[in-house]
Amino acid sequence: MRILIAVVCLVSFAAMAETYRWVDENGVVNYSDSPHPGAEVVNLQAIETTRFARTQPSSGGAGEGSEESGPTYESVEVQRPQPEETLWNLEGFLDVQIATQPSIRRGHRLQLFLDGQQVAGVPARSTSFTIDRVYRGAHTLMATIVDGSGRQVGQSQPVRFYVQQTSTQNPQGPGRPTPTPLPSRR
Repeated sequence: MRILIAVVCLVSFAAMAETYRWVDENGVVNYSDSPHPGAEVVNLQAIETTRFARTQPSSGGAGEGSEESGPTYESVEVQRPQPEETLWNLEGFLDVQIATQPSIRRGHRLQLFLDGQQVAGVPARSTSFTIDRVYRGAHTLMATIVDGSGRQVGQSQPVRFYVQQTSTQNPQGPGRPTPTPLPSRR
């Protein structure tokens, strides 16, 4: 009981602490929990947090057992290509890097979607691979993780990227005019 009272006191003390803000002579904004000459009191709002949904243990699975009954993934992220990145002269091959927290568990598999279509042949638990037939234009890439029963247990944000190809008609690149031959004088 004494520990509970101490915790309540500490939490209420932390909630009463004031935060001060001031700009120093170099134009740097500073924050502190102790007063400073010329500082103003800042009213801090409560931090919003998001709780991730947890999967329920499957009843009578196909031998996957405890691997499927754990929590969902804290994060699934497309690290390569980067959001809004422009890639040049891929020749149709795109290197992909996915990060998950925690690592992909046994019985779970990674699925990759390019422009809304599932990419075939993605290794089930690998997070680094190359996909082919990615040509010029704007594309969206998204990764999901599904458990042994096909339920989605993790998903990345979609990443938009662009593929550019050097033109065969203008190999010097865009924005560079092709020299025009001068008319010959006779």
